[in-house]
Amino acid sequence: AKPKAFICHDSRDKDRVARPLARRLASMLCPVWYDEFSLKPGDSLREGIDRGLAECPKCIVILSRSFLNNPGWTKGEFNAIVTRHFTEGGSVLIPIWHRVSSKAVREYSALVADIVAANTKAGEEELAREIYNAINAVKETP
Repeated sequence: AKPKAFICHDSRDKDRVARPLARRLASMLCPVWYDEFSLKPGDSLREGIDRGLAECPKCIVILSRSFLNNPGWTKGEFNAIVTRHFTEGGSVLIPIWHRVSSKAVREYSALVADIVAANTKAGEEELAREIYNAINAVKETP
């Protein structure tokens, strides 16, 4: 199945956030582009990431201290996602805050600090439900 969302994360957040979220979404029949699922030995990392970023309708960005302090891959992915988000009508980026303050996110990107984010404080199950709904554009009913 074609992935519905790309998971952008710092590798230091794999065990605590990215992998559990990717697995839970997959179990909810919501396929995601996640490096450990989507890349196989011998694949070009850059080409695989570029394809995932371009083809997935939504991009989940796990904003953590590690992410905000990473000047490498994640910064490039982040820039590509933010550009897509604003050129495609503000419907691409789904931020997740993991142990970061609004001040830290604002200093990294004022534009992204203004987008409603999910938070890992919600717990694994609730986080996955929120992200699933955001990916599938399910509107909450009161």
